[in-house]
Formats: sequence, C-alpha cells, structure tokens
Amino acid sequence: MSVREPAQVYAPRRRARLAERSGREGRIALTYWGPPDPSPIMLLHGWMDCGAALQLLVDQLPDDWPLVAVDWPGYGRSARRADRYWFADHLAELDWLADELSPDRPARLIGHSMGGTVASMYGGIRPGRVAWLVNLEGFGMPDLPHAQLPEHLVAWLDALRAPAAARRYGGLEELAASLRRANPRLPIAHARFLASAWTAASEGGFEILADPRQQLPTAIRFARADLEACWARLRAPLLLLYGAESNFMQRAVGSDALARLRELIPGMTAESISEAGHMLLYEQPEAVAQAIVRFVASLS
Repeated sequence: MSVREPAQVYAPRRRARLAERSGREGRIALTYWGPPDPSPIMLLHGWMDCGAALQLLVDQLPDDWPLVAVDWPGYGRSARRADRYWFADHLAELDWLADELSPDRPARLIGHSMGGTVASMYGGIRPGRVAWLVNLEGFGMPDLPHAQLPEHLVAWLDALRAPAAARRYGGLEELAASLRRANPRLPIAHARFLASAWTAASEGGFEILADPRQQLPTAIRFARADLEACWARLRAPLLLLYGAESNFMQRAVGSDALARLRELIPGMTAESISEAGHMLLYEQPEAVAQAIVRFVASLS
C-alpha cells in the first residue's frame, strides 16, 4: 500500500490582512498578520517569490508577533516598473520601507535569499536602522570573473532584444509538480499552496505574479568584496539559517563559507536546518520558526 502524505491541501492558520502604500516608484503591496503595531517585523521574500507565500512560515511564528510581508516592486501585487530592475534599487526600497513601516525604532528584518542578501547589506550600510536580522540563505551571487564579463554583457544585450515571456502553467498541479521536482523535500501541500500564492488566472491557465523582466540578466552586479564590505559593518544581532542540503552558501562564498562569514561578522549566530535546501522556509517552516523564536528570545 502506498503511503500518502498526511496533508494534501494546506489551510492557512492565521488570517492575513492586505494593504498597500505609494512607494518610491509605484504601489507597494503589503500583507499583515498579528496585532497592529507601529513597527512590525518585516518579512522580505526572495527572487520570483511574493509576500503572500510567507504564510507558510508566518503560521509557525507566535501569534502575538506583528508581521508584515513586502512585495518587492515587480512581484506579487506591487506595481511593475516601466523600465528596469537593478539590485541596488532594493536597498533604496528597503531604506524607504524602514522609514515607512518602522519610523520610530530600528527595524526587525527576516529575509529569504534575495531578501536576506538585501537585508544583510542594508544592515551594514545603515547599522543604526536595524535592531536584529534573520538571514535565510541570503548569500548574494558568486563572483563573476573579469574574463567572463563581455559574454555576460552579450547575454544581457541579447535578452533585451527578446525579453522573457511571462511564465504560464496550464494548471496549479503542473506548477506544484515543477516545484517538487526542483525541491524534492517540499511537501505536496506546501507546493500546492505556493503554486496558488505565486499565480493569477490568465488565458485559460495561470501566470506567475512577477514581471517577466525580473528573469533578465542584470548588466552589473555587486562583487563579493562589495557585499562583504557591507556585511563587515553589521552591528545588529544576526541569525543566519541555511539548509543542511543546500549548496548555495558554498557556491556563493566558497568552500570555507561559514568560517569566512564568522570572520566577517563575529557576532553572527549560524544554524543549519535539517532536511532542507535553499527553500528551507517552505520545506521546514516549523524548524525555521523555532530557530527564529530561540534567537529573538536570546536577545531579551
């Protein structure tokens, strides 16, 4: 007899409240959970993700924590830009969001992948504006060797001539199956929830809620030395969580990645999450939430 997974459809435990603000360059969509608070904990999603998907992690965090997930421009319900998406713009967006969402106290940040990279850089650029930070697999990109820059720019220019089309799927099950192929540890119920959170119905199928231009290569990206110069200025307590089955940290930082990061950020707390890869917050949200709660409790 085959063994079926116990939950085939994920039912959110906590009620989300949708809101939006007029940002630096258009509408910024927000998703709130928990009690109203003048300085909620900010959740920053990764590349090709959106704030609503963070429900999987939010449901495992304490009910009395005020939380707000941000849709970066060009993702989820936030406005799409007219021309370009540069990584450095995310730093300006987070600077604006910190003033908007946490005007009277340093911000508390939880970021995954791209969101964790942005939050960690920002914590070094404006150390007085961050109270504490949780970085979930946010390591930035590997260095681009100088000899490869011309080919990289060729790819960028070619992509501008024929920009990426929107990702479409015939059904949510198709996307859920694709997510599980890429992330074998992702429970089927979580994959189906992500497929729903990431898409909107379109032309007889479903389209990813992200500007297709987000998939284009970027002309310029920060070098490792640039990222590390920012990280070295971090003063806020930092929890780094990484998937035990992920190779993102080694790919981005190097074979001695953890030792290198500890050297850069002496006060960093680091913890691996068992049976998880890069998508640890969706594969093992309970374990990730427990680690975050322990970290925050240790600060008080």
